[in-house]
Amino acid sequence: MNHSLSGSGREKGQAVLLVILGLSLFLIGALGLAIDGSQMYAHRQMAQTAADSAAQAGIMSILAGTNATSPFPFGTGSPPTAFTCSTTDGRTPCVYARRNGFGAAAADTVTIDYPATVAGVPLSSDPAPAIRVTVRRTLNTGLIRFLGPSTSSIAGIAVAAIVNQANRVPLLITHPTFPSTLSNGSAHLAVCGGPRRSIQVNSDNALALAISNVVDLSHAGPNDPGDCTTGSGGDFAVFGGSASPPAGLNLGTVGRYDQPATPQRDPYENIPAPAIPPAGNQSIVMGPGCPAAQCTLYSPGLYNSIHVKNDTALFQPGLYYINGGGFINDANGNMLMAAGYPPNPSTGAGMVVYNTGAGIFNIGSNSNAHLVGADNTSFYAGILFFEDRNALALTHNLGGGGSIILTGTLYITNWLTVMQNQPSQYQTLNLGGNAGILINGSIIVGALSMAGTSFVTFNLAAGPSLNTRRASLVR
Repeated sequence: MNHSLSGSGREKGQAVLLVILGLSLFLIGALGLAIDGSQMYAHRQMAQTAADSAAQAGIMSILAGTNATSPFPFGTGSPPTAFTCSTTDGRTPCVYARRNGFGAAAADTVTIDYPATVAGVPLSSDPAPAIRVTVRRTLNTGLIRFLGPSTSSIAGIAVAAIVNQANRVPLLITHPTFPSTLSNGSAHLAVCGGPRRSIQVNSDNALALAISNVVDLSHAGPNDPGDCTTGSGGDFAVFGGSASPPAGLNLGTVGRYDQPATPQRDPYENIPAPAIPPAGNQSIVMGPGCPAAQCTLYSPGLYNSIHVKNDTALFQPGLYYINGGGFINDANGNMLMAAGYPPNPSTGAGMVVYNTGAGIFNIGSNSNAHLVGADNTSFYAGILFFEDRNALALTHNLGGGGSIILTGTLYITNWLTVMQNQPSQYQTLNLGGNAGILINGSIIVGALSMAGTSFVTFNLAAGPSLNTRRASLVR
């Protein structure tokens, strides 16, 4: 007997097929979304890393000026011109994008432009104060193409800038490549008060630090010149060095070891070397203001050298320009500020000692020195010792058994020589002896070496705050 399906039975079978088809499409779509979504997320993360790396490398090159001197210059116009990287482009941002997997294939686009402003960021006055890198990639979709487009696009965008930052780093070591640019042997180094970042070492060498004794950054407070055993803490930053903090480093309760840390520019780079002044003079004085039987009173001006030995030297406010012979405090020497003299137009109530040629700073041999640098608001912005930036390799000495209290910045660096591709020529400051050395200010030097059983304390409560140019990833 023949039976035929009713119309409702056929419709039920078709409905089942439609449900199966719908579920299949749903499953394909869900699976495709999961697979393609994961792929897009991973590529987007990689694109952001590539953009960040390219932007940071680009702004570091602009900050150092190598963007203009490189065989593949960029960002040199005023305003600079935006561009798109080729697959073999030698310009720094393009190279770093390729190193991170973007820009070598036709499916990638790497574009560079230069924003004039960045919301909320105080940019420098450089012709190219910021650089923006946009990385894009076109991806072929997988299962999702059965329901949607066959390609999708991902992007990563990063902005890096040269920012102006008020800074008072107590200790800045400027040499960019050498090992042991900061070494403390058996000596104790402490920073009391001052800014959060206490020490910055610019050397990219893996052996930039040779720390054997205590480095104390616990920030005891602005009025405590002691050993800084209490307080919130400070940061120790090094570009190279080891990935973990050296033994003996006391960062306090909130301080951190920052490595690798972007090198810091010289905060005094815009202060020019002084012009040669008229000759200074010296005279013998006795009585009020002279703590000895007699003293030698110095007036500011030009000297071939100043060498104090078995004498008490009194210094009036002003600039002391030393023409090659050095500024030396020898055995039983005593250096003091002269009282009762009016402020100097360029230094205020303090003094600045400028050394040229082969002249060195040498304060030691059981001598005492209580000297005050230029006012923080003066032209020389708190500098006490100022080394000729074009001087070749010299070693300066501080310490030797006497009482040394120096208020101001010891600015002993020849960064111009280093920038002129003579990296072996740099200034070193040796801190030694068995006396306590108190620096009410900063030390900025090519390399710092400490020896003996001395301790050195920085107290930054009254130090100058200077604007420095710093490269930073800002978006």
